[in-house]
Amino acid sequence: MFSEVWNLIALCAVLALGAWGLSTLSPQDASTRCLVCWGVLGANSFYLLWRFTFTLPQSLAPETWLAWAYLVIETLALLESGVFWVSLSRTLERTTPVAPLALATASLPSKAKEPSVEIWIPTYREPFEVLEKSVLAAKAVEYPRLRVKVLDDGNRAWLVECCRVWQVDYVTRPEHSHAKAGNLNHSLALTTADFIVTMDADFAAHRDFVRATLPFFADPGLAVLQTPQTFYNPDMVQQNLGLGGGVADEQALFFREIQPARDAWGCAFYCGSCAMLRTEAIRDIGGFPTESITEDLLTTLKLLGKNWKTQYLNRQLSVGLAAESIDAFFIQRDRWCKGAIEVMFLPDGPLHNPALTLMQRLLFMPFYWLINPFFNLAMMLAPVVCLLTGLNVIWIAQTSDVYMLVLPTVLVNLFSLTWISRGRFSPVISTVVSMVMAVRMARSALAGLFRVGSTVFKVTPKGTQISASSDRLMFRIILGLTLLTLVAIVHAGWVSQQVGAADLATPWLIFLGVFNLLHFLVALVLVKDRPRLRSEERFQIDATLKLSSYEPKDSRQPLTPYQVHAVQVVDMSANGLKFVWRSSLPIPETLSLDIAGVAIGLRLQRQSKQDGVVVAVAHILAESPAQREALIQFLFSGRFDPVVQSKPGWMGALRKTARAVMSAS
Repeated sequence: MFSEVWNLIALCAVLALGAWGLSTLSPQDASTRCLVCWGVLGANSFYLLWRFTFTLPQSLAPETWLAWAYLVIETLALLESGVFWVSLSRTLERTTPVAPLALATASLPSKAKEPSVEIWIPTYREPFEVLEKSVLAAKAVEYPRLRVKVLDDGNRAWLVECCRVWQVDYVTRPEHSHAKAGNLNHSLALTTADFIVTMDADFAAHRDFVRATLPFFADPGLAVLQTPQTFYNPDMVQQNLGLGGGVADEQALFFREIQPARDAWGCAFYCGSCAMLRTEAIRDIGGFPTESITEDLLTTLKLLGKNWKTQYLNRQLSVGLAAESIDAFFIQRDRWCKGAIEVMFLPDGPLHNPALTLMQRLLFMPFYWLINPFFNLAMMLAPVVCLLTGLNVIWIAQTSDVYMLVLPTVLVNLFSLTWISRGRFSPVISTVVSMVMAVRMARSALAGLFRVGSTVFKVTPKGTQISASSDRLMFRIILGLTLLTLVAIVHAGWVSQQVGAADLATPWLIFLGVFNLLHFLVALVLVKDRPRLRSEERFQIDATLKLSSYEPKDSRQPLTPYQVHAVQVVDMSANGLKFVWRSSLPIPETLSLDIAGVAIGLRLQRQSKQDGVVVAVAHILAESPAQREALIQFLFSGRFDPVVQSKPGWMGALRKTARAVMSAS
């Protein structure tokens, strides 16, 4: 017993030293990154070898079937993890080529000085406040031969009028088959543009989007350049757990780390928005494919099948709305899950596409959706089933195997992924999200695999379509698992006390049960939507802007400025701002903000003295189209970062998560 304690202390010291050493190295260093990834693969392989050598059931009797099933799902999960770590062993950080934009016309039929570009904003039922940001930001994109088109699949009269006011093209079609893909194809038949930028209706392009992406198309074989999808609002996880910018958004790991790694293997894929496409290439594959509800993924595979290239630029060039509720989150993930599995069986999918390389086949296979939900379900159910029934899922020869092999393997994976992701991966939050997704996505995966149920394209609700809700079924399931796990742990402890001895796997199962229990408590908070108190999200400004105080000539004349004040604006949204007033004069109740030569009215709401200066909050009175356009383009054109994108902090995130759990209980 004494030697085991010393072994455990030594192991902890080695792991801590390794984690510290890893933190001093850069994941962008190719040799270090490769060494770490293959080291994780080695650790996982050693664990799998141990499982097959020392922990197998001794027979095929019915009481061992559960153990065999657990071994199969664990092996599949480790194989999926193996593909993941191999893919991460490379990464590619592209920079915009220093080349004249005219080079992009080299392979085009037209010989214009600069190629023509259209920004397409497909929309179905998004509300005005969402579309306004996307369209006005697109108008501000800096490029001479640019047109903005709103592709309305909802035939909304009010949007026709809005497009007239915004001075952008309104496009609709007489019939509405094939959802988003059909909408895009209708516009494809009408366009004469050399290149297309697809921007979902809830995404706002930065001013430099075209100038940052178009030079890549000097390569005549490039069909798609995808850029990251980043968000200006807290996603469902950040909002419901009260984390704000305490952790990165749930998609940051994919867009900031996984996509650049896939790009290094020639497997970057089009994500449907925030991307530039070569019109010729899309026409070469017969337009946007309509055979799947994930037309973006299938577009990529069809392009690769015709030897076109797809690439990824890991640079933020737009900002959009993340899924704002638990319902919206699951609608989105259900579509991705079913669509990825649906694509697998198609002629251009990873199973049948003859032009794909081995690595492309592996990385486009939906292993994540087919394996992870069932592995997480197994992890959640194993302690309950085994501790209550006496059945076993793993035979352990000695207790030291748990902390000398099982625990280090888990920690090596977590430490390494945290290091590679540079703080964008949170072990606790990611585990909770995986648990919550497991039940829903297991059902979706089975429906996709056996091709049952509906595969209709469902639009993710946005803006005013969102209301605070909760997933009652999921809440009840997780609450039931919480109670059952607690009962199982207590029962196992009582049995061990009465019998005086326990199976060597029991301590491991109790540990796993406690681990699950803590995550279940967080999950119970996660599945209940917290009300969003802000109607508009803030941006970090930290810049000096000009405010003018006003004096009316008479009640029928517009207000005229009589004094200009330079103030430090801290943050700002589309309906308000916070600023620091350093003048000795009192703050006028009526003010005007100057943005790009457009005066926008302000109404003072409150003020307080902080550190010897006055900090005030004012409501923005942007009512005319010109005022709205100036304001939206100022905020959403890429000059400022959303408040929610503040740097992730581990300790703050943990404190906020604990506080959210305690307040919910």
